[in-house]
Amino acid sequence: MRTPAWESSPGALAAFLNTARQRVKADLLTITLAGGQVLRYTDTKAPVTINGSTYVVGPQITRGRVSLKVGIQVDTLDLTFAADPGVLINGTPFIAFIRAGGFDGARVVLHRAYAPDFATPWVGTLMQFPGRVGKVMITRYEAKVTVQSDLALLNVMVPRDVYQPGCLNTLFDSGCGLLASAFTVTSTAAGATDITRTIFSNSLVQASGYFDLGVVKFTTGLNTGVARTLRGYTPGQFVTIAPWPFAVAAGDAFTVYPGCDKTTSTCAAKYANLQRFRGHPYVPSPETVT
Repeated sequence: MRTPAWESSPGALAAFLNTARQRVKADLLTITLAGGQVLRYTDTKAPVTINGSTYVVGPQITRGRVSLKVGIQVDTLDLTFAADPGVLINGTPFIAFIRAGGFDGARVVLHRAYAPDFATPWVGTLMQFPGRVGKVMITRYEAKVTVQSDLALLNVMVPRDVYQPGCLNTLFDSGCGLLASAFTVTSTAAGATDITRTIFSNSLVQASGYFDLGVVKFTTGLNTGVARTLRGYTPGQFVTIAPWPFAVAAGDAFTVYPGCDKTTSTCAAKYANLQRFRGHPYVPSPETVT
């Protein structure tokens, strides 16, 4: 038997499942959005509280069988959410929130809880599937979400190290050694986004290009917890690569840190971190014969 994720007392769940002639069960879904917000839903008709966490009745949840594969193929779980406009996430209808990219990068964990009946305390839970949101299909009233196991992270068809002019480190990772908190700036939007929801004004005065390729993340407003990569920055204006799920409003608070183009000049002048540079800037450029 699998190890319980939680049980009311040591060995209680195994004893219950081995001896109970009658039992009820409930699916418990924990969704951690990219911004850190945690959503908890159950497929029962009443909220379920287990181990200090409450799973509310939200969208109607239908799940397919867990698809487990031998070897290193990616396991999957299919979930279908159906919700009327009254089911909200951060003030936005549930399906509209997913359509706007709210589930992009989210982590999903499915547990199943067991009890003798719905009037008595829950005995324990078993984990059914952990993974990350993959494919999403939207209809008018439904969202079909495919959750992929963490084996999907292995689908990177490149060697560990390559010879290239740019640095092999990712900014602020262990190889880079710098801390994002040391370069993070907090401010508020000075104006709303344009019609494309990719441009909004601010009051920052750093030199033009300083925040290029950096990340801006909202801490208040409709886009709370959502982050976007910056395509360009000039004093007082951000341009993001992808649009925001919802329009930015003046006064929405955000944090932002600069990016890195992985060149020696940026590493030395902007971050004073040349001793950790892992690129090969003197690799000859490709040549063609005409």
